[in-house]
Amino acid sequence: MAGIKWVLASDIDGTLVGHGGESELAQYLSEHPEIGAIYLTGRTRANAEPLIRRHGFPEPLALATDIGADVYWGSELRVDESWAFQQRRDWSPRRVMRVLEGVPGVEYLGRSSHWRLAFRVTDHHALTAARTRLVQEGVMHRTLWDGEQDRMDVVPRGAFKGRALKYILNRLSIRPQQCFVAGDAENDGDLLEGRYRGVLVANADIGLREKLPPVILRSPYEGAYGVLDGLRQFLNDPIDQLEAEYAG
Repeated sequence: MAGIKWVLASDIDGTLVGHGGESELAQYLSEHPEIGAIYLTGRTRANAEPLIRRHGFPEPLALATDIGADVYWGSELRVDESWAFQQRRDWSPRRVMRVLEGVPGVEYLGRSSHWRLAFRVTDHHALTAARTRLVQEGVMHRTLWDGEQDRMDVVPRGAFKGRALKYILNRLSIRPQQCFVAGDAENDGDLLEGRYRGVLVANADIGLREKLPPVILRSPYEGAYGVLDGLRQFLNDPIDQLEAEYAG
């Protein structure tokens, strides 16, 4: 933490990786060690850690995985047992499966992690029925819908990236004014709701773009180029070089 003045708190897929600019952003961050990195992702630790290292991004101050259900600290990625206990308190995967068993149009696919149950859902009527059944049975949960894959994931009710980030910043004694957030998808919405300055990259969901407050920049650049664009504006750095890199 010594020497850290600012923090970049970012989603990974579609934001840091996948649309170019990864090496340029990694180089910029390596040249500015006063900027710490916090990563928040829907991935598990096993999937997220190699991706961060592969692209040369900085060692994390913290990593929040499974949409914020787990928090890990430092380069050793020590699990935060206290945070995990909070998620487990009212999380019952077996009850979720039992309640949704037999709901027409809902098929259990398996567990993509210990925090996430996946179901194939045939249409929006089945989706509404599944969500209604969970509420009626008093199951503490949160649902995530992927319309492209007709998939509904059920996760702990406290699994939010924004909630995990607030916890991390409090533990690190970092003020909200020192934090810059970046994202591209609906599950980044609570990161980008206006508590912090931040950037929405150009490849983001159109619906999300329309919902966000003015304090969130809408970058014309995709992926890591968009993060770099927003971060440079946040730090009042010149962006001429970025325009040349992106055009090239």
